[in-house]
Amino acid sequence: MNTGSTAVPGVRQQVDAIIPAFDEGPRVLAVARVALESELFARVIVVDDGSRDDTAARVEAEPGLELVRHERNQGKSEAMHSGFLASSAPVICYLDADLLHVNAGHLRALIEPVQYGHNQASLAVFTGGRTLTSLAQKISPLISGQRCLQRQLLESFGDWDSRFGVETSLNEHLESLGVEQLVVEWPGAAQVMKEEKRGCLAGFAARLGMYRDIAASKMRRH
Repeated sequence: MNTGSTAVPGVRQQVDAIIPAFDEGPRVLAVARVALESELFARVIVVDDGSRDDTAARVEAEPGLELVRHERNQGKSEAMHSGFLASSAPVICYLDADLLHVNAGHLRALIEPVQYGHNQASLAVFTGGRTLTSLAQKISPLISGQRCLQRQLLESFGDWDSRFGVETSLNEHLESLGVEQLVVEWPGAAQVMKEEKRGCLAGFAARLGMYRDIAASKMRRH
């Protein structure tokens, strides 16, 4: 299927980084600074999805970052959408705000195949980092918040209300377009677990909610 791509293989395109964040004050700057210091992105945009902590204040105080702010929590998919609308770059890179041990080499491996027009979409999976996050991605390798896509693929995406089901919805959208995603390994990278951020009970409840969103997204599209 013709996806409308205008990318010319070998020609470098501008890339914007979009980081959705909800109550990620203690973690968001670590990720955002890696993105900034890599000098791979034209803009680094953090979307604060109605956080109750100091996420927005930390981002506003950091030189070089741009902030988009939701007055209330709308879910990850809407935060991704707001970041997309705030950007005009031909290539979009999404990064989670709670990443651990990510470096410029990881980011380069994710974005350059898309940036230079060799692939239309890529996603990253963790390997050799924390056992639980690496295991989770072995079980469901395409459920990743670390993605790089040609802009026109997102312009035709319509499931921005799927909350945590957005990764599944994006995968199915790309499959329907005949777009094969390049899977890139990020050795040593990992992610903070919800149970660590919110405590065992609240974190487990949040994880169940995420799985519910993923299941609902699958059901809507079948």
